[in-house]
Amino acid sequence: MNLELLTCCRITAGLLYPPIPVQPADLSQLYADMTQKYPYQTLQHLPDGVRMANPEGECLVQIGRLQVNENVMYFQASKEKCVDIFRMVADRFNIQQFLNFGVKLTAFLPIDMPGGAPAFMEQGGFRLSQGDWRLLGPGLQGAGMRVVLHQDGIVDLRIEPYFNNPSELYVELDMQHVEPFGSLENVDVWMQNAYDYMFGSVKDFLSAMSKRR
Repeated sequence: MNLELLTCCRITAGLLYPPIPVQPADLSQLYADMTQKYPYQTLQHLPDGVRMANPEGECLVQIGRLQVNENVMYFQASKEKCVDIFRMVADRFNIQQFLNFGVKLTAFLPIDMPGGAPAFMEQGGFRLSQGDWRLLGPGLQGAGMRVVLHQDGIVDLRIEPYFNNPSELYVELDMQHVEPFGSLENVDVWMQNAYDYMFGSVKDFLSAMSKRR
């Protein structure tokens, strides 16, 4: 297993804030402004906001939530795009108080061993025999783990086989900052911290798992 092949493929970043009045005309103007910088191809009006989308991602602007979902080619560029969109929306609707910020990173790691990712998890993550697994019944396709840590916010980590392709390990890191805040100045840092945690602590944890096989 080559841990250098761990690749972040998707980012979801979002803000919660007190409900704001949003009018269809304001949202349409936001879409016009947004598409001058980012090539969202479709605008869908929702009961409580809008969804802007293209094949690479989407942006949801709602009365109490803003979320950006993007495929990641270069993390720095994706991070800067999220922060820029947050600022554009906050400025247009004069949002000055935020309740929560969350960022989720999705990564994949090829597993080049017999049995692929399911075998890696069963051998490196669990001290269970085949007989133990059979207690759950037949048809086992793989097993994963979820780890929740309360640090500077809440860290929620999932590691499991990617069941659409068992030769890959699916790693999902969700970091939530649950204390209210009044400025977006730390959002860039929080997103970078999540990326550094994925390729620091999580990568080290995967290395430790590989040595238990």
